[in-house]
Amino acid sequence: MHKHTTAFGILSLSLVAGMAQTPPAAPPVDYAARVQSVTNLKQHIAQREERFDALKKDLLALDGRVEKQIDDIVKNLASLRDSNDSKTRVANVKGDVIDALVRTIYIYRQKRVDVFEQMRKDTNVPKEELEKTLNTFDERIGKRITQVMDLAKSFPGYQDVNKYESYGSSYSNGWYQENSRISDDYKKNRRANTAGRVERRDLLQELDKALDRNKSRRASIADALANRKLSDKERSLQQEELGRIDAVIDNLKADRRQLALPSNSGAGREIGLDEAHDAEKLLDDERADLARDFWDIMRKYTELSGERTRIFNLKANLTAREEWLQKNPPPDK
Repeated sequence: MHKHTTAFGILSLSLVAGMAQTPPAAPPVDYAARVQSVTNLKQHIAQREERFDALKKDLLALDGRVEKQIDDIVKNLASLRDSNDSKTRVANVKGDVIDALVRTIYIYRQKRVDVFEQMRKDTNVPKEELEKTLNTFDERIGKRITQVMDLAKSFPGYQDVNKYESYGSSYSNGWYQENSRISDDYKKNRRANTAGRVERRDLLQELDKALDRNKSRRASIADALANRKLSDKERSLQQEELGRIDAVIDNLKADRRQLALPSNSGAGREIGLDEAHDAEKLLDDERADLARDFWDIMRKYTELSGERTRIFNLKANLTAREEWLQKNPPPDK
């Protein structure tokens, strides 16, 4: 009797346990709601795309204005050089502008790295869209390097100027004596040559660092392509990046040759102390404006990039919903 009771209890527990593990029935699908969700999502995407277009328009307008300002500053500065009165004011201004341009190169390079890493990851943003952004940063980096080179080459090189000049003569005890002194032209040439040499030296160091970074990155990518098992997507991306890096290295080497062998042409018009002082004040104002506008551009770019990612995530969601509706006809059919 006890055995039967025990067996009956075990059987009862098993039945209860089985009933507890049975998943609840799925709630009925609200097909109309799913259809409506597709319509709602399309409207949502249209709203985000409208905002994206507005942000992009603002960004391009601001970027175009900033690029024109920088072009004008570089062009005007490259056409000037110091006089005996201005001493090294023009050279100092050129050096400040070069430093600012180099800083933007570092920022663009970091943004470029972020975009490339996004391309490597699984993302709903199409590769073609990210490549456009990547190419834009590459173009900006190349343009800034060209502008830096234009300013660096505008420093007057060494000129063979007589060190001494005569400023009269005299007779003493029957001896003729010609008075001489170090000429102002010699002093000016020495100042200009020193400023140009220092600037070229600093830029050569920057170019060497850039070459080392790109060579190291190239070696790392080449090693990955040769020795690692990569997905087709990863292999394609790395091969394309390898080609871009090779082009960058070639350009950096060409820039280095130009700086290492400067011409003696230098810049054109000499300006006096007053004009150099006015140029300094003008540049101080423009530099503050450009710094503010540049960071505004970076902020707008970050917002635009996030908006783009959001739109493509929404589009992926929309595609999934539409595919479900295609695979699941309405209940009454």
